[in-house]
Amino acid sequence: MAAPLKSFPMNIIRFTYRVKTMLVSYSLTLLSKSLIWLGIVVLSIFTPYSYAEISVVDDTGAIVSLKQPAQRIISLSPSLTELTFAAGGQYLLKSVVNYSDYPPAAIKIPQVGNHNAIDIERLVSLNPDLVLVWKSGNPPLQISKIQQLGIPIFTSEPDEFDDIPSTILRLGTLMNTEVTARKNAEDFRQKLENLKKRFPQTSASKKSVFIQIWDQPLMTISGRHLISKIVEQCNGENIFHDATPLSLTVDIETVLQLDPDVILATKKAEPGESWLNRWNQWGFLSAVKNQRLYRVNPDEVVRHTPRIIEGIENVCEVLHSVSE
Repeated sequence: MAAPLKSFPMNIIRFTYRVKTMLVSYSLTLLSKSLIWLGIVVLSIFTPYSYAEISVVDDTGAIVSLKQPAQRIISLSPSLTELTFAAGGQYLLKSVVNYSDYPPAAIKIPQVGNHNAIDIERLVSLNPDLVLVWKSGNPPLQISKIQQLGIPIFTSEPDEFDDIPSTILRLGTLMNTEVTARKNAEDFRQKLENLKKRFPQTSASKKSVFIQIWDQPLMTISGRHLISKIVEQCNGENIFHDATPLSLTVDIETVLQLDPDVILATKKAEPGESWLNRWNQWGFLSAVKNQRLYRVNPDEVVRHTPRIIEGIENVCEVLHSVSE
């Protein structure tokens, strides 16, 4: 006959119960923490990242504020299209205007008209969260309409060489592409500094220059325009430096009277050559008599983008050669 089981002492039973209770409590705590972390992970996957409000000051002094980095950008000038690429935002461009042909990839981007005739209905249908505006080139009434619709705009009007890298940096901030923007802005500044060392400004041997930006009617620019500052950087003097408007129509008689040493046309091969050939009928003009009629690629001087480095180099080579 088997011996009867002895009863466990109460203190052992109580200890065993406490251990079980602690294990269950610890397991529930671990499970609770795991569920909390799982919830955080799920939220991080399915909830958009939150950003602090982004703000920059544009070229009119207006503060441009976005709740998050721009994702759907429309550029209303070829220059701003180039600058957006330089700032690393090419994939954010949803539409551009006519003549946005550089870099080559810009040609494939849909268009909303040209810089002075914007298709507002088409623009609105693209649901932009940022529109890049050219102050002196876009129609004020159409830009006002875009503002009234509550669409954020960034207005650009470079006056100095340093405005180019500054614009690249500000666009980089608005698009959250600061790394690319900083790299390209610094690259521009370094190239500009190298050019200034290569072609230093001097007070001697300056040549007077007529800058022709259009033929019929005959048009030029004042000293406030960046093209004029290129000429000045290259030891030239714009004969209409003191004019009030940014660009102006002039008559032949005034140009003949001022008798520039050099005529510089901002036009490609044709009709650029035709523009210059018309001056040959005034053989007494210093620029004609000394065969100092030159043209420069307008995309390298009229568009205020990193390519202006090439324009400065070309103009400086011309003006320094005639000063020797």
